Amino acid sequence: MSMVAVSTTAADNLPVPASDQAPVVLPTGAPLPGRVPGRPRPGTTTIGALLFVTADFMVLAAIVAVYLAIKEGSVTWPPKGVQVGTYIPTMMTITALMSAFSVQWGMFAARRNDGRNAAMALGLTLFLGLAMANLDWLSFVRSGFGFNDHPYGTLYDVLIGFHLLHLLAAIVVLLLLAFRTVAGHFSGDRHDALRAGVVLWQYSNAVWFVVVTVLFILSRHG
Repeated sequence: MSMVAVSTTAADNLPVPASDQAPVVLPTGAPLPGRVPGRPRPGTTTIGALLFVTADFMVLAAIVAVYLAIKEGSVTWPPKGVQVGTYIPTMMTITALMSAFSVQWGMFAARRNDGRNAAMALGLTLFLGLAMANLDWLSFVRSGFGFNDHPYGTLYDVLIGFHLLHLLAAIVVLLLLAFRTVAGHFSGDRHDALRAGVVLWQYSNAVWFVVVTVLFILSRHG
């Protein structure tokens, strides 16, 4: 009996062949290691949007650098007779902040397969975007000076136009994504294009925050 026990103990200590090992089964619905549930990695569309935003921001930084250099070399900035209003930039900033929240609401809803709320949020964002485009146009019309009147007028129109151009592009992109949302193309694990559109929209908002800081907050009569 003792010899049998010893043999059994020795056999238990021998390595088990790989073919005899039971397969490891993950619980149903368990996330893969290194992956956060509900947060798929950015796809090529989002990465492309981020690369575009990075390159485009360098262009904006160059324009701002020229603006600040001319401002520092001027005795009076803005020139005498130029009145920098506060109503339009204030309304624009409030509208941009609202659109930043509404577009994120759309992204949040799409990731949870809530197509109805996603479509409503994107529709609201488009409405706010059109309102901002109208305010940009009013900034041109009611400025009281032209593009060639003085350096401030030139840079004013360039910066406002820079924002308007990016805003219109973001509106077109978001309009196409809104149609795709209504068609049910986005879900919790398939929304890379929508995420890229949100990146572009938020970048257009960031452009406005730079513009309002440079043109209206930092511009004072001296």
